[in-house]
Amino acid sequence: MLDFTSFQKKWTPIINDYLTQHLTDEVENPKFREIMLYSVVAGGKRLRPLLFLATLATLDRPIDSRELRIACGIELIHTYSLIHDDLPAMDNDDYRRGRLTSHKKWGEAEAILAGDALLPLGVQWIAEGSQDYRLATIITAAVGANGMVGGQYLDIDSTNNDQVADDVKLIDQMEWLKTGCLIEACVKLATTYADASDTIQTDLIDFARAFGRAYQIYDDLVDVVQTSEEAGKATHKDEAVGKNNTLTQLGIDKSRAELQALIDRAQRDLTNVNGDLLNGFLALYQKVM
Repeated sequence: MLDFTSFQKKWTPIINDYLTQHLTDEVENPKFREIMLYSVVAGGKRLRPLLFLATLATLDRPIDSRELRIACGIELIHTYSLIHDDLPAMDNDDYRRGRLTSHKKWGEAEAILAGDALLPLGVQWIAEGSQDYRLATIITAAVGANGMVGGQYLDIDSTNNDQVADDVKLIDQMEWLKTGCLIEACVKLATTYADASDTIQTDLIDFARAFGRAYQIYDDLVDVVQTSEEAGKATHKDEAVGKNNTLTQLGIDKSRAELQALIDRAQRDLTNVNGDLLNGFLALYQKVM
C-alpha cells in the first residue's frame, strides 16, 4: 500500500491530466471550454477525488479509467461550487488560489454558466464511470437542498445575523452541510462502488464524517493563521463580512481543540480497517495546529 504522500504524488498529475484532456475533448464551444477549464485547472489539492481513490485503494480495488472518471466528476462538482461561492451575491471574492476568480476574469454571467455546466457534467461522469444509479443518487443528495447547497443557504442566511451567532447547533449543521456532505460522499461513493461490507462501510463513513466536519474548521483557521499569499484570499475576511462559523463562535484556541477532537475521532474510526493511507489525509490539518 502506498503512503499518502506517494499516493498524492502519483495520482494528482493523473487527475489533472484527465480533467484537462476530457474537458477539452468533450466541451464543444472553444470559448466556453476555456472559461470552464480556467477554474478547473486553477490548482488546488484535489482532496476530494484523491479521497475517493484512496478509499478504493484501502478496499483493495483497482483504479482504472472508470474509477478515474468518477473521481474527476467529483472534482468538477467541487469546482462548480467554488465558482458560485465566489460570486458577488455569495462571498464576493476577487481571488481564488492566488488568481482572479471566474467572474472577475470572464464576467458574472459567464461564471454562473460555467458552474451550471460543470455540475451536470460531473454527475454525468460519475454515472458513466460507475454505470450504477446508486452513485448518481449519492452525489446529487450530497450537493442538493439537503446537502451542500442547503448549507450554502444557511451560510448566507446566517451572515450578519446576531441571532445565530451563538447557536452552536445551527452553526454545526451549516458547516456540515456546506463542506462535510461532499467529503462524506467521496467515501460513500467508493464504498458503494466497491460493494464493501456493512461493517467496513460504517467505519469508513464514520471516518469521513469526522474528517469532513473537521475540514471546515481547518479551512476557517487557514484564513486566520496563514498570510493572504499562502491562503490565496484575504485573511480574516469571514469576520470582516459578518460570517458566523465555528471560528468566530469559539475563537482560535477552542477551534483548534475541536479540530483535534475530530482528528482523534477520525483516527479511531480507522482502527478496524487498513487505514494507513486514509490516516495520511489527517496530516493536512497539522499546519493550523
